[in-house]
Amino acid sequence: MYLAHLRVENFRVFGAAAQSDGETDASLNLSFTAGTNVLVGENDSGKTAIIDAIRLCLQTAATDYYRVSQDDFHLGKNGRAETFTIVCGFTALSTEEQAVFLELLTHGRGGAAWLCVTFKAQRMDPVRNRVSVTTRTGPDGNGPALDGAARELLRATYLRPLRDAEAELRSGRGSRLSQILAGYPAMKDQGVDDYDPEGDDPPSTLVGILRRAEHDIRCNDAVSEVSQDINSAYLRRFAIGADVLRAEISVATDATLARALERLELNLFAESDEWTRRGLGYNNALFMAAELLLLGKSELAPLLLIEEPEAHLHPQLQARIMALLRDKAQWPQDDGRAPVQVILTTHSPNLASSTPVECLTLVARGRPFPLRSDITRLTGQDYAFLTRFLDVTKANMFFARGLAMVEGDAEAIFLPALADALGMPFHEHGVSVVNVGHVGLFRYSRVFQRSGEQIPVPVACIRDRDLVPVGTSEEMRGKLKCWGEMAEQEIVSHVAGLARDDGGPVKTFVSNWWTLEYDLAVTSWTMARLMHRAVRLASVAKESWPDAAKIGEVTARADEDVDEWESQKLTLEQAALTIYRPLRLNYASKSIAAQFAAQLLDSTPLTESDVPSYLVDAFKYLCGEVTP
Repeated sequence: MYLAHLRVENFRVFGAAAQSDGETDASLNLSFTAGTNVLVGENDSGKTAIIDAIRLCLQTAATDYYRVSQDDFHLGKNGRAETFTIVCGFTALSTEEQAVFLELLTHGRGGAAWLCVTFKAQRMDPVRNRVSVTTRTGPDGNGPALDGAARELLRATYLRPLRDAEAELRSGRGSRLSQILAGYPAMKDQGVDDYDPEGDDPPSTLVGILRRAEHDIRCNDAVSEVSQDINSAYLRRFAIGADVLRAEISVATDATLARALERLELNLFAESDEWTRRGLGYNNALFMAAELLLLGKSELAPLLLIEEPEAHLHPQLQARIMALLRDKAQWPQDDGRAPVQVILTTHSPNLASSTPVECLTLVARGRPFPLRSDITRLTGQDYAFLTRFLDVTKANMFFARGLAMVEGDAEAIFLPALADALGMPFHEHGVSVVNVGHVGLFRYSRVFQRSGEQIPVPVACIRDRDLVPVGTSEEMRGKLKCWGEMAEQEIVSHVAGLARDDGGPVKTFVSNWWTLEYDLAVTSWTMARLMHRAVRLASVAKESWPDAAKIGEVTARADEDVDEWESQKLTLEQAALTIYRPLRLNYASKSIAAQFAAQLLDSTPLTESDVPSYLVDAFKYLCGEVTP
């Protein structure tokens, strides 16, 4: 069995369910797979609320306690909700699991057995922060109460964010390590006291070993001498009448398995078998290994909730942790054990890129959007493509409020600087640039297109028109078409074909004429001057990187060229062809030219009229509110 569905109403960012047709459903309805489920998205989108909802409903195996407070009740336009409800639905129960929960099951229309756990909270006294909570079974919470045995079997394992792994593995009363060890099957018989003070055979159980240690400590010569001295020199003199006062030094705790386990701790050792303090990252990995050790021995519905498993881990170790989690979540497992269901949140592009897209759920503005194949517009080939090419830099798209999909390095370098110069800085609006490195933008943008409710993240695909102007030399033209040789309808069809996959939050912005660099130069003399400087500097940098003096010399000569073109009454189209020629013929690097152009923007005042209109429109779309 596994947690297949979560329904939440009026809990934190999640609001009320729709009560009538046409009313907005602000509640959460989220399905999970039996394997690995990774929740991604920006801060405050609802990821932690999902994890905490499961924790509240099922409780956790550790000793941490979650107390419901007034802040957990959803705050909407009409004030704070009076109640909230969380329903966890388990499915795929085996025959043995159905027998365990027999009286608590709900049967669907097709006869399938479900175990539904419903947690309800109601505000009683806002001043004293008093809240009434109940946990019952059934989808509406009208079934039997969840008794102690069933409750214990359904507890999830929870790893909090920024956890102190070293402290969790330390010895002490109620330590997490002692709880993990107590649940390990091999510890079942270690609570038997097999110590015989009169026998010769040494004890083999932990409790027996502890009892023998206590006996040996009491019989130690030094300890016995101290006890005798206390009794004879002091306590005997305190006695009144027939009272007998006698003291004995012993171990401070009772000889039970729990106390024996609480004295144990788990540490990392070097190859020399000498203990040394290790970094936070490896201790974190060790702690996760200990938790997985226990879950791997669970017979029933092992569920692991992790917030930010990347905490303290370097990128390569993050990828290895993700591989381990995915491995433990797959069938078959050793000895026929049930696989561990994993539900985790992350802000790490490393983890996101290490996870198949179909295992991801994008959480945006309080709404979950699973990326499974039956929901998105991605094809089977798209999923296979993303598995191969979705790297760390591109996985940044799962954490942005807006996405600019571009075709190359030059756009990725220059467009953020240009948007900043126009007063629409990407970093202030949560916009990320994803450089796909080729024209296959829609392989990535289709992640954000789906049936039903659309993801509220504007996606701008910025594309080159790739039609050359009249007068372009055959050397520069290559195999591209010339717009002067095309009918108007043919041009319209060409542009429409570039945007054929638009839909939902995805919108394509096609260059006005040819390609980024040409369009920048042809739009205004201000941009023509800037681009000519940048291209000339890129040409010089191909031999050696220019110093400050060289940069001043090159830009001065570039300005002389532009001044001469203007005095000769050259058109912007003619100037733009000259400016773009070194880039088109690979005499200079486009990405290096973009780098210089971005630097030159700092000293170049711009208005929107100086910039190609398709870029201005794209920036406004990305930095505004999307209307799906």
